[in-house]
Amino acid sequence: MKRSFFLTAAVAVLIAAILSSCTFTDFFTSSVLDEPEEPEDGEITAETPRRLTIARYSGEQISPYVSKSTANRDIISLCYDSLIKLDSSLNAVPQICKSFDISGNTAVFYIDETALFSDGSHITASDCVYSFAKASEQDSVFRNRFSMIAGYDDTDTYIFTVRFTSDNIYNINLMSIPIIKAGSDIRQIPTGSGPYIFNSDEGGMFLTANGNAKTVPETERIDLLAFSNSEELLYNVNYGNVHLSYADLSEGSSSFRGTVEIKDFTTNNLIFAVVNRNKEYFAAPQAVKGLTYAVNREALVSSILSSASRGTWYPFNPDWSVTKEADLNPSIYSSATAHDFFNEAALTLSGTHRTWKGQPFELVILVNQESVIKTEIAEHIAENLKSFGFDAIVKTLKWDEMTAAVLAGEYDIFIGEMNLFPNMDIGSVMANELVTSARTLLPEQQPYAEEFLASVSDFYSGKTDMRTFLSFFQEELPFVPLCFSGGALAINRNVSGKFEPGCFCIFSDPETWKLEK
Repeated sequence: MKRSFFLTAAVAVLIAAILSSCTFTDFFTSSVLDEPEEPEDGEITAETPRRLTIARYSGEQISPYVSKSTANRDIISLCYDSLIKLDSSLNAVPQICKSFDISGNTAVFYIDETALFSDGSHITASDCVYSFAKASEQDSVFRNRFSMIAGYDDTDTYIFTVRFTSDNIYNINLMSIPIIKAGSDIRQIPTGSGPYIFNSDEGGMFLTANGNAKTVPETERIDLLAFSNSEELLYNVNYGNVHLSYADLSEGSSSFRGTVEIKDFTTNNLIFAVVNRNKEYFAAPQAVKGLTYAVNREALVSSILSSASRGTWYPFNPDWSVTKEADLNPSIYSSATAHDFFNEAALTLSGTHRTWKGQPFELVILVNQESVIKTEIAEHIAENLKSFGFDAIVKTLKWDEMTAAVLAGEYDIFIGEMNLFPNMDIGSVMANELVTSARTLLPEQQPYAEEFLASVSDFYSGKTDMRTFLSFFQEELPFVPLCFSGGALAINRNVSGKFEPGCFCIFSDPETWKLEK
């Protein structure tokens, strides 16, 4: 798999809270570096580890609410705690709060009365109110979350209450919003409560351990080396000037020295296909079912995607605890089942060619030409469909042209990508205009059946389990899940002594709930 570094805000896809046993913060709060002995003569030798250095993106202000680049958001995660954080199974666990309750559409957070900001002052519910107000502003990366937050208030000094717009029992995951001290100027670097504090001198910006943090990190200082492009970053990771950086495993190519180790993880970024149900040969649900059984996702991952990516026929992250508890089959690929569904939908074979009502036709798979990985996925699907007798071609267009073509119905299948909300709500995909336009010309003029919408509500409110919901999802198939994409942490092990294994991941949250280019 080709690998490339992912830095600039222009291409930033903010990564889901992360799927390993630790958070990015945990990496620095454990003893990850062997402490070097000082050389007797005071000279630096080849055996002397340099100070720990991570990358920051110089093209934007570092702000807990405005920064968009993955590099800067990971730095922010070291300096700002939230009410909760997400664990390795994407479940909410207390961070600033000592406990929380969620009932219906209301969550109550009981703030740890011993929790302090870096200046030694206590964290209170009024600080949470101030932080949420700033996080909801127009330019905030968290603004989209507030479409699901109806209100919030400081019920008591150490009790913070949030009301949601729905009774989704996983709404608690939306609360991984950085908390800053009330009155902090967000145009500067505001006061937080994370394990590190921002500092600067004539040499540039760096982080120092926060002595008032719940857990004081053993690594006392982290230098921040600024970059404006991915080429600079790649060079400095390879030569050890940067020890840790996020690596994207989807687009382009980069080369790493043998001293750089890649630690993979799966993101909450879903790549999916949308079938144009306005086409008469795809109007029958059996036709779309045939498609989902015809796509060989295991082959897709092994031939195109990184090992961190996960092929999936269901719309939920495979590493989410609820998905694990459902104990689902990892693959439903079946040529026999796909053939049966196609035949039921009157998509029958005439010789070696698939026909509709006895007539041959051509399928157009539409994809944004700016996305190398989605183009390769589209070509993989085309080859799968050809093996079932379809005449399928891939058509690549620029983003604006592709969007116009989808809205005009000038396609049979298009490939989309979207970051899911931390509360695992697939409604952001279902409600997208490009997705609903594939169904709104049907006679009933409603994109989704009432029974299916009821099943969505029942699942998120905890009334039904995932298996029950998926039985409805497979009947409706508002979109066809293909895979969750992967990311990685690039670590140069030849600079700072030995690293302890097991604590490598990224902490950033996804905040771009729109179709990705």
